[in-house]
Amino acid sequence: MRPPVILITSGRTPGALSMQRQQSALYGACIAAAGGAGVLSSGGAADVLAARCDGLLLAGGGDLHPARYGQAVKHDRLSIDPVRDEEEQSLFEAFFRCGKPILGICRGVQAINVFLGGTLRQHIDRHDGCCHKVRCVPQLSSLVGAAPLVNSYHHQALDTIASSLHAAAWAPDNTIEAVRHESAPVLGVQWHPERMAPPLCDDAAGTDHLPLFRWLCERC
Repeated sequence: MRPPVILITSGRTPGALSMQRQQSALYGACIAAAGGAGVLSSGGAADVLAARCDGLLLAGGGDLHPARYGQAVKHDRLSIDPVRDEEEQSLFEAFFRCGKPILGICRGVQAINVFLGGTLRQHIDRHDGCCHKVRCVPQLSSLVGAAPLVNSYHHQALDTIASSLHAAAWAPDNTIEAVRHESAPVLGVQWHPERMAPPLCDDAAGTDHLPLFRWLCERC
């Protein structure tokens, strides 16, 4: 049996001759350690990619344009790429229609919430460049524990949760740190589990979040 193929969304940065695609190699390493094979998305028809790949990883990166959730830009720190927003929404909708599993990480959990009708807080303090504990609901604690230590690299957060999602983890200040879909295989976390998967990377000593990648691969 072949390993499940997971499509990893990518960021875009200007290059000398053309737009460049990039993403952390840790995503592919964690997917491989979980029994899958990661492939980096560089564009293409969403329906074709959803038909050929078994699961979708909405990776970390910059900020979604506030127009996606009905707001104007209110903060000068936003790093916006409308082309990536459009591409990822098309991919999310295509994989979701197929009933294929989707894991969102950092930007990815925010994207899941927005694509399903939720909103974001455009800026929050004290969540960028630190570690803290989160309290998890049973469906998530079975993967990472009831109160794991997590890294934190975000300056935005979920606000109104989409009606089809349920909060699955909270920071000590009650910021929502994870969501799960009520019926579909869709899960999102605000932290970066690819950086808490020893021996590949160990941001938060004593934690192992590779089970989140196993969750994705096992549902393919």
